[in-house]
Amino acid sequence: MQILKTYRETRSAQYPEPVSLVIVKGLDGIFNAMSAAWFMITSIEPPMLAVSIGFQRHTYELMSQQSEFTLVLPSEKMSAEVEFFGSNSGRDLDKLEALGTPTQPAVEIDGVLLSEASVNYECRITGSLKTGDHMIFAGEIVASHENETPVPRIYTLGPKQFGGAKS
Repeated sequence: MQILKTYRETRSAQYPEPVSLVIVKGLDGIFNAMSAAWFMITSIEPPMLAVSIGFQRHTYELMSQQSEFTLVLPSEKMSAEVEFFGSNSGRDLDKLEALGTPTQPAVEIDGVLLSEASVNYECRITGSLKTGDHMIFAGEIVASHENETPVPRIYTLGPKQFGGAKS
């Protein structure tokens, strides 16, 4: 039997859920990384994805000013990055530099890839849609990169709890 509850009361039932990192370049030239659980693939041809960013986030401001970003599927060993990037604002510091996160240049966009990630997608923004307190940014994937050594992805297991996929 189903019991009526609010969305917030049922939120914990959604875990584990995938987590991603969004990296976008600021007008100051600094690349800002933010943890984002709300993303999805939206098209196979052309390959596209969408990510939802809250209006109060620094990343929202940067995405509104830019035309490209990187969506990263972090590996299990990147739990420190996932927590740090989601708990600190790029308004206050260079998050990639603060953690010494290994990066490499993107190929098709003015961006960076995270070297230890499972997958990096270079994206060009093709549109946006306001949805309540978030903006959904659609991006065409213009380059895809997979770690040369297969590494498992990390998932959100609950607030500030991260781990691998459940078997």
